[in-house]
Amino acid sequence: MKVNGEVLAEDIRKALSSDSTFFFTDLLEHCNVLVNTEHEPYLKLLSIFSHGRYSNYLENAAKLPKLSETETTKLRILTILRMSINKRVLKYSDMLSETGLNSSRDLEQVIIQSIQHNVLDCRIDEANEQVFVNQISGYSVESGEQQDYLLESLSRWSESCRTVTENMQTDVDTATNKLKANMQETAEFSKSVEAAKASVKKEKSTDCDSALIPLL
Repeated sequence: MKVNGEVLAEDIRKALSSDSTFFFTDLLEHCNVLVNTEHEPYLKLLSIFSHGRYSNYLENAAKLPKLSETETTKLRILTILRMSINKRVLKYSDMLSETGLNSSRDLEQVIIQSIQHNVLDCRIDEANEQVFVNQISGYSVESGEQQDYLLESLSRWSESCRTVTENMQTDVDTATNKLKANMQETAEFSKSVEAAKASVKKEKSTDCDSALIPLL
């Protein structure tokens, strides 16, 4: 069956312009048939959106379709997202360089849009011109280095969970032992009280016996 390159190219542009689409793995795989066709530039553009950064687009802009304003913003969002894979603290200077933006204000607007699209959870530190990344949404992993980083992050998370669990168990054991000790002290105190009551009762009984006058 002959592939309609124009249709696939149009599908790519729709996906890149969509406000709700930020991940393109399935579409990229489907559009691989565009290799060595007149529509291959659209495939290369899609590949940059899937794995690359805005700086990659600028390096090859002459050979690629021109981006709309919406597509430009999306690629900048994806650029910040991919920078977050390897770092949890991003400097404004690095992000400005990778996104092709010229001002901190414009950069902050892109970061805010990233948050609004629920692909990035972070805290903006305007005073020190940096961003603290809390969490990133799903993304395409391209390099072995990124895979190693993700595995290392998961390992750290797993170790952290194990430590928290062990600490919780220690706290539970400590609380249980304290409860047992308190219960034992209470039981011993109750025994002491009962013994004291019995002693007092016995003394009263002895006093009463001593007070009786013998009959003649």
